[in-house]
Amino acid sequence: MAQLHGVETIEITSGTIAVTTIQTAIIGLVGTAPDASAGTPATGTTGTPILDNVVNFTATIAGRAGNVITVQAVPGTPDPETPEAVETTAAWDATALRLTVTLGCDGSGVLVATPEEVAAAVLVIDGVKLSASGKGNGVVAPFNLQLSGGEDEPFPLNTPVAIVGTTMLSRLGDNGTLKQALNEINDQRNALTVVVRVSKADEEAAQRVAVLAGISALSSAKSVTTYQPRIVIAPGLSEDDAVGKALETVAGKLRAVAYVDCISGATLQEVVQRRQSYGARTELLRPRVQVSDTDGQLVYRPYSAFAAGLRARIDYEKGWWWSKSNQDINNILGVEQIDEFILGEENCDANLLNMQNISTIIRRAGFKHWGNRLCATDPQWRFESVRRTADVIEESIQETMLEYVDRPLDRENADDIIGTINAYMRQLVGLGAIFGGRAWLDEELNTAESLAAGVLYINYDFGPKSPTELISLRVRVNNNYALEEMLAA
Repeated sequence: MAQLHGVETIEITSGTIAVTTIQTAIIGLVGTAPDASAGTPATGTTGTPILDNVVNFTATIAGRAGNVITVQAVPGTPDPETPEAVETTAAWDATALRLTVTLGCDGSGVLVATPEEVAAAVLVIDGVKLSASGKGNGVVAPFNLQLSGGEDEPFPLNTPVAIVGTTMLSRLGDNGTLKQALNEINDQRNALTVVVRVSKADEEAAQRVAVLAGISALSSAKSVTTYQPRIVIAPGLSEDDAVGKALETVAGKLRAVAYVDCISGATLQEVVQRRQSYGARTELLRPRVQVSDTDGQLVYRPYSAFAAGLRARIDYEKGWWWSKSNQDINNILGVEQIDEFILGEENCDANLLNMQNISTIIRRAGFKHWGNRLCATDPQWRFESVRRTADVIEESIQETMLEYVDRPLDRENADDIIGTINAYMRQLVGLGAIFGGRAWLDEELNTAESLAAGVLYINYDFGPKSPTELISLRVRVNNNYALEEMLAA
């Protein structure tokens, strides 16, 4: 029997939903910054220079934790039966993170505590989480103060930190690889970058261990920062094959691509031989690029940070399905090694490298990235733009499918899933990202047993767009044009 006489509204949750394309222009950067800020301690000040009674308090615990520390100063009270002067003392409550200062006074209760006496009283306490300083001759008045301004370490070791633009660069210091790499990325585009700072070591083996640990931390980037890197680099460090292979490994976990630098002065033969050690998610970059450092000196830098910034720029300006080959590289003055480039010549250096799945830089109305290929041997997956197209489509759809998980397994749910995927494919076709794509039920795998087990099989395909790597112009001489002209006369 109905429990309501009237009209009710029930929201239906079935139906297709929009697929949100994942963010692609996110760079994962691993490097060193030995002078990075350790954080800012919380501070507090009482008194005034006019009365010469200034006391400064500084937390000794790092970062924002010091912002909860309070300091209270109360006047000392002489015993009325034996009026004697009261000394300045301090007590620390470790549980409440509160410092209580009893201000010294004479026998009649007149305050006499100086800033130096207050600082000295704090100094003798064991376990106190703040320090005090003061040198004035004035008298400190009662006060109630909470410390503020404490900031946590902005780039803790082996911890992913999301950064965009230049605001935080000063916190990295001038030494190490991170600040320079971020500047090089920003020269191409202010790209969202997940930074992992690793310790600086003098010994090669110790440095390798630190870098490998930092690369592993990129796997947790989404959990820590909510952002998942799609391009991973370690400029100045990836020349080491152990580092390069670690970048390739984490790229596989993240559905990303790894840009790996070659050593300074690497020959064509050395680079081609090295390429054989890498696979379908690695792009090997040969030349170093010339830039001006902060002192105005011309230096050669690894190319990977510039390439990552270029990739992010192309994603923003043209789309993730575009190749970054034949696109301008900003703010470089030259290259360490000039790879001969002759348009249409198979045996020039640039073409020989490209045909071996290695990218280079050419000078053609400016400096341009030249090369579409990853180190893959499978022709289907050798183009970076195709690999990234597959990654974007697969993960975008996979993320959206979570909405349909645990709904009743029936035709309605299956149709909603298929409709959602097909709508997304039509959207990508409209953008020019793919040629086409569709989804359908798998008639062989969807059995009574699989459905009873709660398993639904949906197939889908798509047609990615490869870059136009070769335009083959076929030409011949046609003397009939001359005959036509003569007869026309």
